[in-house]
Amino acid sequence: MDIIEGLRSRRSTKGYSAKPVSRDTILGMVDAARFSPSGGGKNAWKFVIVTERDKIARLSQASPYCKWLASAQAAIAVVIDPKATRYWLEDCSVAAFAISIAALDMGLGTAWAALHQAGDDAEGQRRQGIVREVLGIPANLNVPMMLGVGYAEKQPGPKIVPRLEDIVCWERYTL
Repeated sequence: MDIIEGLRSRRSTKGYSAKPVSRDTILGMVDAARFSPSGGGKNAWKFVIVTERDKIARLSQASPYCKWLASAQAAIAVVIDPKATRYWLEDCSVAAFAISIAALDMGLGTAWAALHQAGDDAEGQRRQGIVREVLGIPANLNVPMMLGVGYAEKQPGPKIVPRLEDIVCWERYTL
């Protein structure tokens, strides 16, 4: 798939078919994350892949906004030690996006479940606490997001994007 066309066609998939996703396919998606940029080249992230239905169902309860995760054929928790790099959130975000683009290239859909809440630390800790408990992740590690993965039950509708001239300035902010 052409990269630009992939970026333009990518949508969040929040309804998945029951068709299983192979272990090799999931590993191929996560492999793409190894090549994503990371601050200082630290590559400090780790990934917990979940395919057990009961665990996925429990993970879907981490946030009121990720009930859709229950229909995914896999979940991928992005895990990092925030002491390993000050760019932990950026690094995890870029790695998760690399997984999403790889999934798109493989004919799969993904959606992002945000667990880190910059404006509400207590809610972020609550969400991450559920994921830590289900997956046995130590309390000193952060889980800023999870991805749901699977074959789309139906194709998401077109994405509404801003006009380029509404978001770009040259040389100084003028919007």
